[in-house]
Amino acid sequence: MHKFKTINQARLLARKSIRINTIKWLEAAAEDGFTKDKNILDLKKIKIIPKFLNKVGNPKLDISFFGNTYSSPIVIAPMGHQTQFHKNGETETAKGAEKSSVLSFFGTQGRISLADIRKKNPKLNFGWEIFPFGKLDWINKQIENVKKNKCNAIVVCLDANVRSRRHLDIETGYDARKFGKRTNPLPQDVEQAKFYDWKLIRHINKRSKLPVIVKGVLTLHDAKQALKHGAKGIWISNHGGRMLNSGISTVEALKKISQIKKKNKRIILIADGGVDKGSDIIKYLCLGADMVAIGRAALYGLIIDGADGVNEIINILNSELYTAMINGGFRSLRDFTNKRIYE
Repeated sequence: MHKFKTINQARLLARKSIRINTIKWLEAAAEDGFTKDKNILDLKKIKIIPKFLNKVGNPKLDISFFGNTYSSPIVIAPMGHQTQFHKNGETETAKGAEKSSVLSFFGTQGRISLADIRKKNPKLNFGWEIFPFGKLDWINKQIENVKKNKCNAIVVCLDANVRSRRHLDIETGYDARKFGKRTNPLPQDVEQAKFYDWKLIRHINKRSKLPVIVKGVLTLHDAKQALKHGAKGIWISNHGGRMLNSGISTVEALKKISQIKKKNKRIILIADGGVDKGSDIIKYLCLGADMVAIGRAALYGLIIDGADGVNEIINILNSELYTAMINGGFRSLRDFTNKRIYE
């Protein structure tokens, strides 16, 4: 029997399972955390409109992503410094993703190298996130590494040029870099992120010939720029409120950015922020997302029980999503439209 049965129970158990300042680091957000809180508040304001006697049957959750099929629209977001939560960090999270048959992402700010993740998970389909913390020669080496290790997509992180001021981290004095092993080389030069423009997306797109997803988009303008420069996916995110205390929630951004699907239905939209229930996933899907990513919740599972804990977090969310679909009258993922929600 698993040690937790809800995401909230996992959160509480994780707090008891590891040093408290590590948990505070995980739960910290930019400045006073207003944007992180707004993600949760705005998501709660959305109401789901049920439809009864709708021949629901047994809803299918599986979804395709650039040629591969996954068990559900749930995605594990790329997250850094995972070996402070579990000795094997990203490698263990990847095992959990494979057990769950969900899409997962890892990246240059992680502790475990791409080669090591692939070696321990030879059959896993996953994507790699590049933070633009180096000159083009370093970016090109990242691209070649992605191709060598057969990742199925590249994510480019836009919203984390420098480390934010997080009041909770400042007050605890906790430094995540001092805990856990590292096999992933440090980036070449973090200063470089401040000097790139949208041409970087075009460069990565042409050089890699892989689907490029731009992560950290909060405005329709930037979404259009991403597509103009070759992106095949838009990741609507404010980094869990961790980078810019803008006050723009994922819900607010997704409402506007989802308009681009009217002209190009092949564009993949991923959203994250504040998800800890199956009904949260329904809300984001109804707002126009194709897939919904989780971050902190997956790490609660990692802390408690490694890969099995990550797998159980996904199982809980899948079960809640499936149940809510049946009770809400959703026959398939195609039924998720903005006509089924209101505020």
